[in-house]
Amino acid sequence: MTLLPLIPTLLVEKVANNLLHRDPESVERLQRLDGKRLRFHLKELPFEITVSVDTHGVQLSTSDESDVDCRIATEMGVLPELQDTANLTRLIKADLLDIDGDPMLAQQVVSLFKSLNVDWEAELAKTIGDVPAHWLGKLWRRSREQVKTQWQQQQRWVHGVLTEEKKLLPVRAEFDQFKTDLQQLRAQIERLERQCREKKG
Repeated sequence: MTLLPLIPTLLVEKVANNLLHRDPESVERLQRLDGKRLRFHLKELPFEITVSVDTHGVQLSTSDESDVDCRIATEMGVLPELQDTANLTRLIKADLLDIDGDPMLAQQVVSLFKSLNVDWEAELAKTIGDVPAHWLGKLWRRSREQVKTQWQQQQRWVHGVLTEEKKLLPVRAEFDQFKTDLQQLRAQIERLERQCREKKG
């Protein structure tokens, strides 16, 4: 592992902890997560990020290979979706999320930061400057748009499949008419058979 991701990781960690310390409600959330460790493999990054939580805040590492309570492989734009339990199954089926471990832990960590109503890009700019903060913000927004687009495409595909399948399946009225026509045809055949027997007799 190179030292390339070390500096931005430390800066993000510093900003995150500063924001957490400004929110009094974060103390209780940090206590619930004390000692927990997660590892994120984000599609947009060439390295994994390990998040360790204690009562003082979070620590980020790109070189930690120790065991974790949960490992998540996803995209940056998917992270906010993890807060809602109802999204997990949908994201997994759409191949946008892979979780190994406790999924509730992932939701709690995401909620830890999402519940902070702050301008992350502005806060990050105070520490690393406008250009790097803008780049990270742009990467985040682009990732979210890509995830949104993928989800919309899958919805359209599913809708198309269901629509075509519905066209192929007969509706109830068509099925009832088919039964009626079949019964009439059978009655006609029976009449013809009787007429043939009577002529022979």
